[in-house]
Amino acid sequence: MNRQDRRRQLSDLAKSDAMYSSFPSDMRAATELHRQGRMKEAADTLRKITKVYADHPDVRVAWSNLGATLQGLGKLDDAVAALKKARALKPDHPPPHHNLGMALAQQGKLDEAIESLQRACELDPNFRDAWAGLALVREQMGDIPLAAEAWQRAVQADPNAVEPLFNFGNCLFRLGMLQEAANAFQGCLARRPNMPEAVYALGRVHEEAGSVDTAAEAYLAATRIAPQVGQGHTQLAGLIVHVAGTDLAKAQGLADTYRQTHPDSPIVPQLFARLEEIAKQAAANSPSEPAADATGATDA
Repeated sequence: MNRQDRRRQLSDLAKSDAMYSSFPSDMRAATELHRQGRMKEAADTLRKITKVYADHPDVRVAWSNLGATLQGLGKLDDAVAALKKARALKPDHPPPHHNLGMALAQQGKLDEAIESLQRACELDPNFRDAWAGLALVREQMGDIPLAAEAWQRAVQADPNAVEPLFNFGNCLFRLGMLQEAANAFQGCLARRPNMPEAVYALGRVHEEAGSVDTAAEAYLAATRIAPQVGQGHTQLAGLIVHVAGTDLAKAQGLADTYRQTHPDSPIVPQLFARLEEIAKQAAANSPSEPAADATGATDA
C-alpha cells in the first residue's frame, strides 16, 4: 500500500469515526420529535438515520424506533417491515419482538403476534410490557385464562405497577373468581388510593356476589371520586332499579342518597320516574282488602 492509499484509508476512517460520533445526537433529535408529537418528522429523521448509519452497531435501535413511529402513524405494513429489520439485526434483543408483536396485533395477525410476544417474554422474563402485550392479545382472542396468566406475570415483573394488577383483576372477575378479583382491586387501591376504576370494579364484584348495599356504596364512592365518568352513575341507577323489584323502600333510600350526592345529575329525574312507575305497578298488583259487612253479619 502506497502513501496515498494509506492517507485515503486514514481519511475514510476519520470520516467514519466522525459520522459514528453523531449517531447519539441524531437519535436524540428523532426522539425529541417523537416526544413533541411530530411523528412524520420523526419518521423521516429515523429513515435518514437508518441509511446514513447503516453499518452502525446500534442502528437496530433506529429501525425499532422507526417501526414504533410508523405504527403510531397507522402505517402498519411499513412498521412491521422496519421492526422485522430491527429483529433480524439482533434476534436475541427483546424489544423488537415486543414492538413487532404489537404491530402484528394491530394488523389482526394474532397468531404471529402471540409468537413474537412470547419470544420477547422468553428472552426477558421480567419484561412487563411484553407480558402485558401478550395478555392483551390473548384477551382479543377470547382466551381469558391465558390472558390472566400473562397479566399475572406482568404483575410479578413489576409488583408496584397498577395497570397490570387492575387488568389481572378484570380477568379474574370474568372468570368468576370474585374473591381473587377483589384482592387485586384492593391491591390497586393500596398502590393508588381513590382510583375510581378500582372502586367501581369492587362495586361490580360486590354486586355479582349479591352484596347490594356494599356495591351501592362502592358505585357511589366512584361517582364522588370521578363524577364526570358516567359508568358509575349508570351502574348505580341500574342497581337501584333492580333492588326496587324486591325492596322498594331500600331502593328509594339509595336513590335519595344518590340525589343528595349528585343533585344536578340528569339521571336523577329519570331514576325517580322509574321508581314511581315501579311503585304504581306494585300498588296495582297488591291484593285489595276485603270490604267489611256494614251489618257485621257473617255467613253461617
